[in-house]
Amino acid sequence: MSVILNAFEQLKGNINSAVVTVRRQVLGANNERLDFFMDSFYKLSPEQRMGVLAGVVGVIALFVFSALMLYFAQVTRLRTDLNDGFAALHELKQLRVAYEVENKNYEKLVETVQRRAKQMSLKPFFEKIANDLGVTIEGISDQKVPLAAENPLSDKLQEIRVEMRLPNISIPRLLNFVVEIEKSGKYLKVQDLQIRARYGTKLFFDGQIKVRGYDVSR
Repeated sequence: MSVILNAFEQLKGNINSAVVTVRRQVLGANNERLDFFMDSFYKLSPEQRMGVLAGVVGVIALFVFSALMLYFAQVTRLRTDLNDGFAALHELKQLRVAYEVENKNYEKLVETVQRRAKQMSLKPFFEKIANDLGVTIEGISDQKVPLAAENPLSDKLQEIRVEMRLPNISIPRLLNFVVEIEKSGKYLKVQDLQIRARYGTKLFFDGQIKVRGYDVSR
């Protein structure tokens, strides 16, 4: 409400300033032009006085009309500004609601990833999958890397990179091993897979896998 009152006060002040400026230009600083006009007016004939009065009335009517047009133009602009302001406020409220929803989803995602990452021991996890599928794992190693600073998860999680070799493995078992890793629900993804042929056989290969996942920041 105070914003509207301030706007109207500003508009009123602008109109008053315009009136004072016009009066000073027409009548002079000390009304000396008014005295001159009055003396000249009384020296005119009655017909000339009627013509002057008609002209003065026309000028006054034009001035009043211009002032009213200026006033309504200012009011229209003020109304437009207020409408734009209320529309922006409404949009801001909608964005705030959307932000709160997305923020809750984000917090839920972080909590889920943290819980699953905390419950997982890397080496036993991969060894269990290998044992279930009859796969041999060699040279398993892991590395923890901080997330990029612009990543919103960087202050709560860090990236883990796991690398291992799968010697003398068939293509079906290798693919099953990859599928079991990615469908485990541990937010693990096979980032790289290399397959090399073994000398003397066309059924078994040497595989090397790089897996990427997340761990809780310490």
